[in-house]
Formats: sequence, structure tokens, C-alpha cells
Amino acid sequence: MNPWLFPWLGMFKGPLSGDVTQDISPITSLLSPQFEFNFAGDRSIESEVVADVASYGKQLGILSEALIEIAEGKQGDALKRLQKLTIEIEAVKDRHKDKLEQTVKADLDKLKKDDPEKLKQLIDEYR
Repeated sequence: MNPWLFPWLGMFKGPLSGDVTQDISPITSLLSPQFEFNFAGDRSIESEVVADVASYGKQLGILSEALIEIAEGKQGDALKRLQKLTIEIEAVKDRHKDKLEQTVKADLDKLKKDDPEKLKQLIDEYR
């Protein structure tokens, strides 16, 4: 080895030679990136609400306008927008409940076909 290269070796990083904590998702959206900070509930429901109903900023704006309206003793458009937003969010939640029910039913049907005894044990466990 050439001793003149050793001082320069610290400047170069090879693959996996540093702090490797990047989340690599197989599904990317290059044209419309969205940053997910902290989901308190069901991630799929919250991401659908943010993507299809209203962003966090939009939700906060509607809520703030409605709160100011109520504080001033009025009931106008801002309160109606908040009620509409609430209805749309509940509709997304209901759709996800239906999807969950369909998924569970399909899985139970498969278990019934593949291993009926295991299905009986599972049902008895939940009684």
C-alpha cells in the first residue's frame, strides 16, 4: 500500500460504512412526495384522509376557522365546512372497516378450507 493514501481514506465512505437507518419503501411517489411524521392511529386511514380528504394544514385551518366562528358566537360557513370534513373522514373510516371485515372473512374461509380443526380452535379461543 502506498503510505500517501492513508490520510485520505477517512474521507471516503463505502457502502454500509456509516449510520444506516434509512427507511426504504418499495412504493415511491416521485411526482408527489408526502412526508409522514407521526400517525397516532391507523396509518392507512390517516394517509388516505390526508391524500383524498384534506391535508393536515387544511384540516387545521378548517378547525381554526370554525373555532373562531364559535368563539364570536356565529354559526356560518366555517362550521359547515368542519361538519362536512367530519362526515368525509368518517366515510373513509367506514370504508376501511369494510375492507378489514372482508380481509378477515377471506382469511377465515381459507383457514376453513386448509385446516378446519385450527379454525375451530381459533373460534373457541374467541368465545
